[in-house]
Amino acid sequence: MSQPAQASAMGAKALRTFQAIVLFVAAIVGGSVGISLWAGAAPALGVAEGTTAFELANTVAQFAGLVAPVGLFVAAAGDRELLSWGRPDGRQVAIAVGAVVVLYLGQIALISAFSLIDVAPSQNPAVDPSGRQATYFLLMIPVSLLVVGPAEELLVRGGIQGLLKRAWGPWPGIVGASALFGSLHYIGSGSSALAYVVFSFLLGILLGYLYERTGNLIVPAVAHGGYNAVIYAIQYGQVA
Repeated sequence: MSQPAQASAMGAKALRTFQAIVLFVAAIVGGSVGISLWAGAAPALGVAEGTTAFELANTVAQFAGLVAPVGLFVAAAGDRELLSWGRPDGRQVAIAVGAVVVLYLGQIALISAFSLIDVAPSQNPAVDPSGRQATYFLLMIPVSLLVVGPAEELLVRGGIQGLLKRAWGPWPGIVGASALFGSLHYIGSGSSALAYVVFSFLLGILLGYLYERTGNLIVPAVAHGGYNAVIYAIQYGQVA
């Protein structure tokens, strides 16, 4: 390859990487904007902060803001090929359901492994039962399936992994997107926060592989949303 061609190829890689990082930052900002907009609108709608209705709508607003930059990027770039999805066939449905089981068993295994070094991963505040009614956990099951899982997969696997794959190839794309996904889950401090990041990174690797293998965003979206739904269902059973 000639030097001008090499420079052009590296320029394209750098551009795609830059776009992925900008998309990631824009999503964080978008999520914060969604939360702020809902906080401003809630009093006018008569929804009190701390109620189940407030928290559910807050989650929807946050993830709507999180995924909005992906839609804006695709529309602005005219790049509809970046996101790949379609109606899953029976095999893909089975893969998604199996992935939910693998993710949950993986969580148990990782928590056990971390306990050997006396580290407990941080708990996501969204599943903290303190001060919450059972109805919250019950309603978060469909919210996980229809909003949280699809939104995060559109952003991380569809947008970020898609761009990084174009720049560096499938596995660097999976690892890079999963690293950014893991960083979103830095909750708390110290070793507990790092343990949760590691778990989220590994979860992201599996979800990224599912997308790469099937070419259908619906598969990791169902797996991700289903895994979260299982967690909320267990919490509901404990507090109901």
